[in-house]
Amino acid sequence: MEGLFPEIIIAGVGNELFGDDGFGPAVIRALADYELPDNVKAMDVGLGGPHLIFSMLDPEVTKKLIIVDCMDFGGKPGDVTKIPADLLPEGREERYMDAHSGNLLDPIGRLKGKMDIVIIGCQPGYIPAPDSEDFALELSPVVQGAVPKTVTVILQEIGAENGIIR
Repeated sequence: MEGLFPEIIIAGVGNELFGDDGFGPAVIRALADYELPDNVKAMDVGLGGPHLIFSMLDPEVTKKLIIVDCMDFGGKPGDVTKIPADLLPEGREERYMDAHSGNLLDPIGRLKGKMDIVIIGCQPGYIPAPDSEDFALELSPVVQGAVPKTVTVILQEIGAENGIIR
């Protein structure tokens, strides 16, 4: 493997202190039960991490970025969707935001056209408001139930449908 990151990166975005916002990290933990191909790295990038990690990717080496995050796409809590980055809106007024970080369109936009980017999102059930003092240290049951389905979608996306369970 040349460079800092391999050919395929799976980035789990979110904050586990805010309920369903921890969906991305939960999926990354679930992927740890599988033996992924050598050209794949699954990593919990937290909140500020996407801006840093995405800026460190070398499009000459990394050919695919899979972003796993909770996101409001108008579905029912626990619904999972797959969105190619080319379908994300363009422009400063448009926003794809993680619930507690910031606009992720900027770092994704810098990589568009340089690699294949897919966002796998789960409709949240409960995320405390960013300005509240509430914390929720667990995923809601419906979002927890979406984790295995999301793992299957990711394994299909990377061509490892028959992933070996460790």
